[in-house]
Amino acid sequence: MAYKYQELAEVLRAQMRAGRLSAGQRLPSIRLLSQLHAVSITTALKAYEMLEAEGYLRVEPQSGFYARARAEGLSAPTLPSFPQRVTSVDNVSLMHEVELSANQPERIAFGTAQLAPQLLPLAALQRSLIRMTRRYPAALATYARARGEPALCDALCRHFAQDGIHVQSQDLLISNGCMAALSLALQVVSQVGDSIAVPSPSYSGQLQLLASLGRKVIEIPSSADGFDLDALEQCMASGHSRACLISANFQNPLGYCLKPEDKQRLAAMAARYQCPIIEDDVFGECAYAAERPLPLKSWDQAGYVLWCGSFSKTLAPGFRVGWCAAGRYHEALSALQRAQCMAVNTPLQLTLADFVHSGEYRRHLKRLRLALASQVDLMFRAIGHYFPSNCGVTRPQGGYVLWLQLPDHCDGTDLYQAARLQGINIVPGAVFSTRDLYRHAVRLNAGNPWSATLEQALRQLSALIIESGAEF
Repeated sequence: MAYKYQELAEVLRAQMRAGRLSAGQRLPSIRLLSQLHAVSITTALKAYEMLEAEGYLRVEPQSGFYARARAEGLSAPTLPSFPQRVTSVDNVSLMHEVELSANQPERIAFGTAQLAPQLLPLAALQRSLIRMTRRYPAALATYARARGEPALCDALCRHFAQDGIHVQSQDLLISNGCMAALSLALQVVSQVGDSIAVPSPSYSGQLQLLASLGRKVIEIPSSADGFDLDALEQCMASGHSRACLISANFQNPLGYCLKPEDKQRLAAMAARYQCPIIEDDVFGECAYAAERPLPLKSWDQAGYVLWCGSFSKTLAPGFRVGWCAAGRYHEALSALQRAQCMAVNTPLQLTLADFVHSGEYRRHLKRLRLALASQVDLMFRAIGHYFPSNCGVTRPQGGYVLWLQLPDHCDGTDLYQAARLQGINIVPGAVFSTRDLYRHAVRLNAGNPWSATLEQALRQLSALIIESGAEF
Protein backbone atom coordinates (compact mmCIF):
# COMPACT_ATOMS: atom_id res chain seq x y z
CA MET A 1 0.00 0.00 0.00
CA ALA A 2 1.03 3.63 -0.44
CA TYR A 3 2.17 5.30 2.76
CA LYS A 4 1.09 8.77 3.84
CA TYR A 5 4.53 10.24 3.24
CA GLN A 6 4.52 8.89 -0.35
CA GLU A 7 1.14 10.49 -1.01
CA LEU A 8 2.32 13.81 0.45
CA ALA A 9 5.51 13.66 -1.62
CA GLU A 10 3.45 13.15 -4.78
CA VAL A 11 1.28 16.18 -3.94
CA LEU A 12 4.41 18.34 -3.66
CA ARG A 13 5.91 16.76 -6.81
CA ALA A 14 2.78 17.65 -8.77
CA GLN A 15 2.95 21.25 -7.54
CA MET A 16 6.56 21.50 -8.73
CA ARG A 17 5.75 19.97 -12.12
CA ALA A 18 2.89 22.42 -12.56
CA GLY A 19 5.11 25.38 -11.61
CA ARG A 20 3.18 26.27 -8.47
CA LEU A 21 6.43 25.75 -6.53
CA SER A 22 9.21 27.48 -8.44
CA ALA A 23 12.95 26.84 -8.26
CA GLY A 24 14.51 28.45 -5.21
CA GLN A 25 11.20 28.93 -3.43
CA ARG A 26 11.30 28.15 0.27
CA LEU A 27 8.99 25.34 1.32
CA PRO A 28 7.02 25.23 4.58
CA SER A 29 8.82 24.04 7.67
CA ILE A 30 8.27 20.43 8.66
CA ARG A 31 5.92 21.50 11.46
CA LEU A 32 3.91 23.79 9.18
CA LEU A 33 3.77 21.14 6.44
CA SER A 34 2.37 18.63 8.92
CA GLN A 35 -0.31 21.13 9.96
CA LEU A 36 -1.22 22.11 6.39
CA HIS A 37 -1.75 18.49 5.33
CA ALA A 38 -2.97 17.06 8.66
CA VAL A 39 -0.16 14.53 8.92
CA SER A 40 2.40 13.75 11.61
CA ILE A 41 5.76 15.47 11.78
CA THR A 42 7.40 12.13 11.02
CA THR A 43 5.32 11.80 7.84
CA ALA A 44 6.21 15.34 6.76
CA LEU A 45 9.91 14.71 7.37
CA LYS A 46 9.89 11.45 5.40
CA ALA A 47 8.14 13.16 2.48
CA TYR A 48 10.85 15.83 2.38
CA GLU A 49 13.58 13.19 2.65
CA MET A 50 12.08 11.31 -0.29
CA LEU A 51 11.91 14.47 -2.43
CA GLU A 52 15.47 15.39 -1.51
CA ALA A 53 16.68 11.93 -2.59
CA GLU A 54 14.84 12.34 -5.92
CA GLY A 55 16.40 15.77 -6.48
CA TYR A 56 13.23 17.82 -6.11
CA LEU A 57 14.44 19.89 -3.17
CA ARG A 58 17.60 20.91 -1.34
CA VAL A 59 18.22 21.42 2.37
CA GLU A 60 20.11 24.42 3.69
CA PRO A 61 21.25 23.98 7.32
CA GLN A 62 19.74 26.51 9.71
CA SER A 63 17.59 27.82 6.87
CA GLY A 64 15.11 25.25 5.60
CA PHE A 65 13.92 23.38 2.53
CA TYR A 66 13.98 24.87 -0.99
CA ALA A 67 12.56 23.68 -4.29
CA ARG A 68 15.23 22.82 -6.80
CA ALA A 69 15.16 23.70 -10.47
CA ARG A 70 13.11 21.05 -12.22
CA ALA A 71 15.40 18.60 -13.95
CA GLU A 72 14.31 19.06 -17.55
CA GLY A 73 17.05 16.76 -18.79
CA LEU A 74 17.10 16.43 -22.56
CA SER A 75 14.81 18.29 -24.92
CA ALA A 76 11.63 16.71 -26.23
CA PRO A 77 12.10 14.64 -29.40
CA THR A 78 11.24 16.13 -32.75
CA LEU A 79 9.09 14.00 -35.04
CA PRO A 80 8.91 14.19 -38.83
CA SER A 81 6.17 15.78 -40.88
CA PHE A 82 5.22 13.79 -43.97
CA PRO A 83 2.45 13.48 -46.58
CA GLN A 84 -0.18 10.84 -45.97
CA ARG A 85 -0.25 7.78 -48.21
CA VAL A 86 -1.55 4.23 -48.04
CA THR A 87 1.08 1.68 -47.01
CA SER A 88 1.29 -1.99 -46.12
CA VAL A 89 2.93 -3.41 -42.99
CA ASP A 90 5.97 -5.11 -44.49
CA ASN A 91 8.33 -5.19 -41.49
CA VAL A 92 6.46 -7.86 -39.51
CA SER A 93 9.52 -10.14 -39.35
CA LEU A 94 11.49 -7.48 -37.46
CA MET A 95 8.51 -6.95 -35.14
CA HIS A 96 8.38 -10.68 -34.37
CA GLU A 97 12.12 -10.81 -33.71
CA VAL A 98 11.95 -7.84 -31.33
CA GLU A 99 8.93 -9.33 -29.55
CA LEU A 100 10.67 -12.66 -28.98
CA SER A 101 13.80 -10.94 -27.71
CA ALA A 102 11.84 -8.67 -25.37
CA ASN A 103 10.25 -11.66 -23.64
CA GLN A 104 13.56 -13.23 -22.62
CA PRO A 105 13.70 -12.84 -18.83
CA GLU A 106 17.48 -13.06 -18.53
CA ARG A 107 17.86 -9.65 -20.18
CA ILE A 108 17.25 -6.28 -18.53
CA ALA A 109 13.66 -5.46 -19.41
CA PHE A 110 13.65 -2.13 -21.23
CA GLY A 111 11.74 -3.89 -24.04
CA THR A 112 8.16 -5.08 -23.46
CA ALA A 113 5.90 -2.47 -21.86
CA GLN A 114 5.10 -4.51 -18.77
CA LEU A 115 4.93 -3.95 -15.03
CA ALA A 116 7.31 -5.71 -12.68
CA PRO A 117 5.55 -8.48 -10.67
CA GLN A 118 6.38 -6.73 -7.38
CA LEU A 119 4.12 -3.84 -8.42
CA LEU A 120 1.11 -6.16 -8.72
CA PRO A 121 -1.17 -7.17 -5.80
CA LEU A 122 -0.77 -10.87 -6.46
CA ALA A 123 -1.72 -12.02 -2.93
CA ALA A 124 -4.94 -9.97 -2.96
CA LEU A 125 -5.75 -11.26 -6.44
CA GLN A 126 -5.23 -14.81 -5.22
CA ARG A 127 -7.67 -14.18 -2.36
CA SER A 128 -10.27 -13.06 -4.90
CA LEU A 129 -9.66 -16.25 -6.86
CA ILE A 130 -10.25 -18.36 -3.72
CA ARG A 131 -13.43 -16.44 -2.85
CA MET A 132 -14.66 -16.91 -6.41
CA THR A 133 -14.28 -20.71 -6.28
CA ARG A 134 -16.24 -20.80 -3.02
CA ARG A 135 -18.98 -18.44 -4.16
CA TYR A 136 -19.41 -19.82 -7.69
CA PRO A 137 -18.55 -23.55 -7.54
CA ALA A 138 -20.42 -24.17 -10.79
CA ALA A 139 -18.21 -21.69 -12.70
CA LEU A 140 -15.71 -24.44 -13.44
CA ALA A 141 -18.35 -26.78 -14.83
CA THR A 142 -20.40 -24.51 -17.12
CA TYR A 143 -19.76 -22.66 -20.36
CA ALA A 144 -19.12 -18.91 -20.20
CA ARG A 145 -21.69 -16.36 -21.29
CA ALA A 146 -20.94 -15.07 -24.77
CA ARG A 147 -21.05 -11.35 -23.90
CA GLY A 148 -19.31 -11.70 -20.55
CA GLU A 149 -20.26 -12.31 -16.95
CA PRO A 150 -22.81 -9.75 -15.67
CA ALA A 151 -20.90 -9.60 -12.36
CA LEU A 152 -17.78 -8.30 -14.12
CA CYS A 153 -19.71 -5.91 -16.37
CA ASP A 154 -21.49 -4.47 -13.30
CA ALA A 155 -18.24 -4.16 -11.36
CA LEU A 156 -16.55 -2.37 -14.25
CA CYS A 157 -19.44 0.05 -14.74
CA ARG A 158 -19.41 0.99 -11.05
CA HIS A 159 -15.63 1.36 -11.16
CA PHE A 160 -15.74 3.56 -14.28
CA ALA A 161 -18.53 5.71 -12.80
CA GLN A 162 -16.21 6.74 -9.94
CA ASP A 163 -13.99 8.33 -12.60
CA GLY A 164 -16.87 10.04 -14.38
CA ILE A 165 -17.08 7.46 -17.18
CA HIS A 166 -20.69 6.42 -17.64
CA VAL A 167 -21.42 3.25 -19.59
CA GLN A 168 -24.20 0.75 -19.10
CA SER A 169 -23.50 -2.86 -18.15
CA GLN A 170 -25.39 -4.17 -21.18
CA ASP A 171 -23.20 -2.02 -23.46
CA LEU A 172 -19.98 -3.80 -22.42
CA LEU A 173 -18.63 -6.90 -24.08
CA ILE A 174 -15.88 -8.86 -22.28
CA SER A 175 -13.00 -9.95 -24.52
CA ASN A 176 -9.82 -12.01 -24.33
CA GLY A 177 -7.68 -8.95 -23.65
CA CYS A 178 -7.49 -5.59 -25.38
CA MET A 179 -5.88 -6.88 -28.58
CA ALA A 180 -8.78 -9.31 -29.08
CA ALA A 181 -11.21 -6.41 -28.63
CA LEU A 182 -9.28 -4.32 -31.18
CA SER A 183 -9.29 -7.25 -33.61
CA LEU A 184 -13.05 -7.71 -33.32
CA ALA A 185 -13.62 -3.98 -33.71
CA LEU A 186 -11.45 -3.77 -36.84
CA GLN A 187 -13.25 -6.71 -38.43
CA VAL A 188 -16.65 -5.21 -37.71
CA VAL A 189 -15.94 -1.74 -39.14
CA SER A 190 -13.67 -2.63 -42.07
CA GLN A 191 -12.84 -5.27 -44.65
CA VAL A 192 -9.68 -6.83 -46.07
CA GLY A 193 -7.85 -4.23 -48.15
CA ASP A 194 -9.35 -1.22 -46.34
CA SER A 195 -7.06 1.52 -45.01
CA ILE A 196 -6.98 2.39 -41.31
CA ALA A 197 -5.66 5.76 -40.11
CA VAL A 198 -3.21 5.56 -37.20
CA PRO A 199 -1.12 8.24 -35.46
CA SER A 200 2.58 7.73 -36.16
CA PRO A 201 4.62 6.33 -34.48
CA SER A 202 2.10 3.63 -33.64
CA TYR A 203 2.30 0.67 -31.24
CA SER A 204 3.93 -2.22 -33.10
CA GLY A 205 1.33 -4.68 -31.80
CA GLN A 206 -1.40 -2.67 -33.50
CA LEU A 207 0.54 -2.67 -36.76
CA GLN A 208 1.02 -6.44 -36.54
CA LEU A 209 -2.70 -6.85 -35.95
CA LEU A 210 -3.54 -4.71 -38.98
CA ALA A 211 -1.17 -6.79 -41.11
CA SER A 212 -2.69 -10.07 -39.91
CA LEU A 213 -6.17 -8.81 -40.83
CA GLY A 214 -5.09 -7.68 -44.31
CA ARG A 215 -5.65 -3.98 -43.60
CA LYS A 216 -3.54 -1.17 -44.99
CA VAL A 217 -2.31 1.83 -43.02
CA ILE A 218 -2.40 5.61 -43.36
CA GLU A 219 0.00 7.17 -40.88
CA ILE A 220 -0.82 10.58 -39.36
CA PRO A 221 2.07 12.84 -38.21
CA SER A 222 2.50 13.32 -34.46
CA SER A 223 4.41 15.43 -31.98
CA ALA A 224 5.39 14.72 -28.38
CA ASP A 225 2.06 16.32 -27.37
CA GLY A 226 -0.37 14.58 -29.72
CA PHE A 227 -1.09 14.05 -33.40
CA ASP A 228 -2.21 16.25 -36.29
CA LEU A 229 -6.00 16.41 -36.03
CA ASP A 230 -6.25 18.51 -39.20
CA ALA A 231 -4.41 15.84 -41.18
CA LEU A 232 -6.65 13.15 -39.72
CA GLU A 233 -9.80 15.13 -40.55
CA GLN A 234 -8.59 15.56 -44.13
CA CYS A 235 -8.10 11.82 -44.33
CA MET A 236 -11.57 11.13 -42.93
CA ALA A 237 -13.27 13.70 -45.16
CA SER A 238 -11.63 12.31 -48.31
CA GLY A 239 -12.88 8.82 -47.54
CA HIS A 240 -9.38 7.37 -47.83
CA SER A 241 -9.56 5.85 -44.34
CA ARG A 242 -12.31 3.35 -43.52
CA ALA A 243 -11.70 3.76 -39.78
CA CYS A 244 -9.17 5.12 -37.26
CA LEU A 245 -7.23 3.33 -34.53
CA ILE A 246 -5.97 5.70 -31.83
CA SER A 247 -5.01 6.00 -28.17
CA ALA A 248 -6.17 9.27 -26.62
CA ASN A 249 -4.64 8.59 -23.19
CA PHE A 250 -0.90 7.93 -22.75
CA GLN A 251 -0.32 6.67 -26.25
CA ASN A 252 2.28 3.96 -26.79
CA PRO A 253 5.07 4.84 -27.61
CA LEU A 254 4.95 8.66 -27.20
CA GLY A 255 2.96 8.78 -23.94
CA TYR A 256 0.87 11.87 -24.79
CA CYS A 257 -2.64 12.47 -23.46
CA LEU A 258 -4.97 14.45 -25.70
CA LYS A 259 -6.70 17.54 -24.33
CA PRO A 260 -10.46 17.28 -23.63
CA GLU A 261 -11.23 19.71 -26.47
CA ASP A 262 -9.28 17.50 -28.88
CA LYS A 263 -11.19 14.42 -27.72
CA GLN A 264 -14.46 16.28 -28.22
CA ARG A 265 -13.39 17.30 -31.72
CA LEU A 266 -12.41 13.72 -32.60
CA ALA A 267 -15.79 12.34 -31.50
CA ALA A 268 -17.53 15.01 -33.57
CA MET A 269 -15.35 14.18 -36.60
CA ALA A 270 -16.24 10.49 -36.33
CA ALA A 271 -19.95 11.32 -36.39
CA ARG A 272 -19.65 13.97 -39.12
CA TYR A 273 -17.82 11.68 -41.55
CA GLN A 274 -19.37 8.44 -40.24
CA CYS A 275 -15.83 7.15 -39.81
CA PRO A 276 -15.56 4.87 -36.76
CA ILE A 277 -12.75 5.41 -34.27
CA ILE A 278 -11.40 2.40 -32.40
CA GLU A 279 -9.99 3.69 -29.11
CA ASP A 280 -7.22 1.66 -27.47
CA ASP A 281 -7.39 2.90 -23.86
CA VAL A 282 -5.22 0.19 -22.33
CA PHE A 283 -3.00 2.74 -20.51
CA GLY A 284 -5.90 5.01 -19.50
CA GLU A 285 -5.74 4.02 -15.82
CA CYS A 286 -1.97 4.61 -15.60
CA ALA A 287 -2.15 8.37 -14.99
CA TYR A 288 0.27 9.89 -12.51
CA ALA A 289 -2.27 12.50 -11.44
CA ALA A 290 -5.02 11.64 -8.99
CA GLU A 291 -7.72 11.88 -11.67
CA ARG A 292 -7.96 9.42 -14.53
CA PRO A 293 -8.38 11.23 -17.88
CA LEU A 294 -11.68 10.54 -19.60
CA PRO A 295 -11.55 8.37 -22.71
CA LEU A 296 -12.61 9.67 -26.10
CA LYS A 297 -15.75 7.55 -25.65
CA SER A 298 -17.05 10.04 -23.07
CA TRP A 299 -17.71 12.54 -25.89
CA ASP A 300 -19.28 9.99 -28.24
CA GLN A 301 -22.93 10.87 -28.83
CA ALA A 302 -23.48 9.04 -32.12
CA GLY A 303 -21.92 5.67 -31.26
CA TYR A 304 -19.01 5.81 -33.70
CA VAL A 305 -16.34 5.28 -30.99
CA LEU A 306 -15.48 1.69 -30.03
CA TRP A 307 -13.77 1.94 -26.62
CA CYS A 308 -11.39 -0.95 -25.82
CA GLY A 309 -9.37 -1.63 -22.67
CA SER A 310 -8.12 -4.38 -20.39
CA PHE A 311 -6.49 -5.24 -17.08
CA SER A 312 -3.24 -6.23 -18.81
CA LYS A 313 -1.28 -3.01 -18.23
CA THR A 314 -2.47 -2.39 -14.67
CA LEU A 315 -3.17 -5.68 -12.92
CA ALA A 316 -3.04 -9.13 -14.50
CA PRO A 317 -1.43 -9.51 -17.94
CA GLY A 318 -1.70 -13.29 -17.67
CA PHE A 319 -5.49 -13.22 -17.29
CA ARG A 320 -6.03 -11.76 -20.78
CA VAL A 321 -9.35 -10.16 -19.87
CA GLY A 322 -10.48 -6.95 -21.55
CA TRP A 323 -13.62 -5.16 -22.67
CA CYS A 324 -15.19 -3.16 -25.46
CA ALA A 325 -18.02 -0.63 -25.49
CA ALA A 326 -18.77 -0.65 -29.21
CA GLY A 327 -21.65 1.83 -29.49
CA ARG A 328 -23.69 1.27 -32.64
CA TYR A 329 -21.51 -1.74 -33.51
CA HIS A 330 -22.27 -3.65 -30.30
CA GLU A 331 -24.50 -6.36 -31.76
CA ALA A 332 -22.25 -6.99 -34.76
CA LEU A 333 -19.19 -7.24 -32.54
CA SER A 334 -20.96 -9.59 -30.14
CA ALA A 335 -22.03 -11.86 -33.00
CA LEU A 336 -18.49 -11.95 -34.38
CA GLN A 337 -17.05 -12.86 -30.98
CA ARG A 338 -19.52 -15.76 -30.65
CA ALA A 339 -18.48 -17.03 -34.06
CA GLN A 340 -14.74 -16.74 -33.50
CA CYS A 341 -13.97 -17.52 -29.87
CA MET A 342 -17.29 -18.20 -28.15
CA ALA A 343 -16.51 -16.51 -24.81
CA VAL A 344 -13.95 -15.56 -22.16
CA ASN A 345 -12.77 -17.68 -19.22
CA THR A 346 -15.55 -17.55 -16.59
CA PRO A 347 -13.48 -18.13 -13.40
CA LEU A 348 -11.08 -15.34 -14.33
CA GLN A 349 -13.96 -12.95 -15.06
CA LEU A 350 -15.55 -13.70 -11.69
CA THR A 351 -12.21 -13.33 -9.92
CA LEU A 352 -11.75 -9.87 -11.41
CA ALA A 353 -15.34 -8.97 -10.55
CA ASP A 354 -14.64 -9.82 -6.91
CA PHE A 355 -11.36 -7.88 -6.99
CA VAL A 356 -13.01 -4.76 -8.40
CA HIS A 357 -16.11 -4.98 -6.15
CA SER A 358 -13.97 -5.38 -3.04
CA GLY A 359 -12.25 -2.05 -3.65
CA GLU A 360 -8.86 -3.74 -4.02
CA TYR A 361 -8.50 -2.65 -7.63
CA ARG A 362 -8.96 1.04 -6.86
CA ARG A 363 -6.57 0.82 -3.92
CA HIS A 364 -4.05 -0.89 -6.18
CA LEU A 365 -4.39 1.84 -8.83
CA LYS A 366 -3.70 4.49 -6.20
CA ARG A 367 -0.48 2.75 -5.19
CA LEU A 368 0.48 2.09 -8.80
CA ARG A 369 0.00 5.74 -9.74
CA LEU A 370 2.57 6.82 -7.15
CA ALA A 371 5.03 4.09 -8.13
CA LEU A 372 4.84 4.87 -11.85
CA ALA A 373 5.27 8.60 -11.31
CA SER A 374 8.44 7.94 -9.33
CA GLN A 375 9.85 5.27 -11.67
CA VAL A 376 9.34 7.28 -14.85
CA ASP A 377 10.70 10.43 -13.24
CA LEU A 378 13.86 8.65 -12.07
CA MET A 379 14.45 7.10 -15.49
CA PHE A 380 13.86 10.45 -17.19
CA ARG A 381 16.41 12.11 -14.90
CA ALA A 382 18.95 9.34 -15.43
CA ILE A 383 18.62 9.61 -19.21
CA GLY A 384 19.12 13.37 -18.96
CA HIS A 385 22.20 12.83 -16.81
CA TYR A 386 23.96 10.06 -18.78
CA PHE A 387 22.92 10.43 -22.41
CA PRO A 388 24.47 12.74 -25.01
CA SER A 389 22.93 16.21 -25.21
CA ASN A 390 21.85 15.67 -28.84
CA CYS A 391 19.38 12.99 -27.75
CA GLY A 392 15.73 13.80 -27.00
CA VAL A 393 13.25 12.08 -24.70
CA THR A 394 9.54 12.32 -23.95
CA ARG A 395 8.21 13.14 -20.50
CA PRO A 396 4.79 11.46 -20.27
CA GLN A 397 2.17 12.13 -17.60
CA GLY A 398 0.98 8.54 -17.57
CA GLY A 399 1.88 5.04 -18.71
CA TYR A 400 5.39 3.68 -18.45
CA VAL A 401 7.19 4.01 -21.76
CA LEU A 402 9.71 6.64 -22.88
CA TRP A 403 10.51 7.49 -26.50
CA LEU A 404 14.21 8.23 -26.95
CA GLN A 405 15.39 10.12 -30.01
CA LEU A 406 18.97 9.21 -30.91
CA PRO A 407 21.66 11.31 -32.58
CA ASP A 408 21.55 11.23 -36.38
CA HIS A 409 24.57 8.94 -36.54
CA CYS A 410 22.94 6.26 -34.36
CA ASP A 411 20.60 3.68 -35.88
CA GLY A 412 17.99 2.35 -33.42
CA THR A 413 18.02 -1.18 -34.87
CA ASP A 414 21.81 -1.34 -34.64
CA LEU A 415 21.58 -0.10 -31.03
CA TYR A 416 18.97 -2.77 -30.31
CA GLN A 417 21.30 -5.48 -31.61
CA ALA A 418 24.32 -4.13 -29.72
CA ALA A 419 22.31 -3.84 -26.50
CA ARG A 420 21.15 -7.46 -26.80
CA LEU A 421 24.77 -8.59 -26.76
CA GLN A 422 25.13 -6.78 -23.42
CA GLY A 423 22.01 -8.38 -21.96
CA ILE A 424 19.71 -5.39 -22.42
CA ASN A 425 16.39 -5.35 -24.27
CA ILE A 426 15.10 -2.21 -25.99
CA VAL A 427 12.65 -1.72 -28.87
CA PRO A 428 13.92 0.02 -32.04
CA GLY A 429 11.85 2.82 -33.54
CA ALA A 430 11.64 1.02 -36.88
CA VAL A 431 8.87 -1.29 -35.61
CA PHE A 432 6.52 1.63 -34.83
CA SER A 433 5.93 2.58 -38.46
CA THR A 434 5.30 1.08 -41.88
CA ARG A 435 7.64 3.70 -43.33
CA ASP A 436 11.29 4.51 -42.70
CA LEU A 437 10.48 7.35 -40.29
CA TYR A 438 11.97 6.43 -36.91
CA ARG A 439 15.31 4.83 -37.66
CA HIS A 440 16.98 7.10 -35.10
CA ALA A 441 14.75 6.27 -32.11
CA VAL A 442 14.06 3.56 -29.53
CA ARG A 443 11.37 2.94 -26.92
CA LEU A 444 12.21 2.15 -23.29
CA ASN A 445 10.02 0.41 -20.71
CA ALA A 446 9.89 2.06 -17.27
CA GLY A 447 7.62 -0.54 -15.66
CA ASN A 448 10.24 -1.72 -13.18
CA PRO A 449 11.15 -0.17 -9.80
CA TRP A 450 14.27 1.92 -10.11
CA SER A 451 17.50 0.18 -9.14
CA ALA A 452 21.25 0.39 -9.48
CA THR A 453 21.01 -2.37 -12.11
CA LEU A 454 18.69 -0.30 -14.30
CA GLU A 455 20.86 2.78 -13.88
CA GLN A 456 23.95 0.84 -14.92
CA ALA A 457 22.09 -0.52 -17.97
CA LEU A 458 21.22 3.04 -19.05
CA ARG A 459 24.86 3.99 -18.70
CA GLN A 460 25.75 1.06 -20.95
CA LEU A 461 23.20 2.22 -23.55
CA SER A 462 24.65 5.72 -23.44
CA ALA A 463 28.14 4.31 -23.96
CA LEU A 464 26.92 2.34 -27.00
CA ILE A 465 25.43 5.52 -28.48
CA ILE A 466 28.68 7.40 -27.96
CA GLU A 467 30.69 4.52 -29.43
CA SER A 468 28.46 4.45 -32.52
CA GLY A 469 29.33 8.11 -33.07
CA ALA A 470 33.04 7.34 -32.89
CA GLU A 471 32.61 4.55 -35.44
CA PHE A 472 30.55 6.84 -37.64
